[in-house]
Amino acid sequence: MPIGSFEAVPFVASTLLAMQPRRVLDVGLGFGLYGAAVRSWVDLGVRPWRTFLVGVEGFSAYRNPTWDLYDMVFEQPIERFLSVHAEHYDVVLAADIIEHFDQLTGVELLKQLKQRVAPGGRLIVVTPAVFFAQAAVYGNEYEVHRSFWSKADLELHGLVVTLDGRHSPHGIPTFVAEWSAG
Repeated sequence: MPIGSFEAVPFVASTLLAMQPRRVLDVGLGFGLYGAAVRSWVDLGVRPWRTFLVGVEGFSAYRNPTWDLYDMVFEQPIERFLSVHAEHYDVVLAADIIEHFDQLTGVELLKQLKQRVAPGGRLIVVTPAVFFAQAAVYGNEYEVHRSFWSKADLELHGLVVTLDGRHSPHGIPTFVAEWSAG
């Protein structure tokens, strides 16, 4: 879905507040929830923005006024963006996207996202903690769920799970996992 689990928001917001990043990459921005979080909790809603915020979204129909909070939005598949752009960011957000790739492609995506994290920066991955089938929501083929990432899968690829929401009574049980660049 172009919106993720609300359970992840406090964890992502806490990381953003603690880090005060100057450069943020939001891949698979959907409706732009995390762009609004950056502008609210890092930039305190005050212009000029202190944070350079870049979004990548493969489904242009999700465009809405929240996208205007981004300095740049690339309307293209994540793989195409990563094949052309090698910039580094203090925070790379991959919220509710990894499950939309098969496992092998997802592993490669994680490697490429880690390469975009600046020294001292962080990759934040958000994904459902349970598998559920999802078709092409709003006609968007990118929304199909193609894999499930367990806590062990995330840890196998060097991420530390900071939210293990498998037993949550609210919304969709969600994992938030992080990887820090040295």
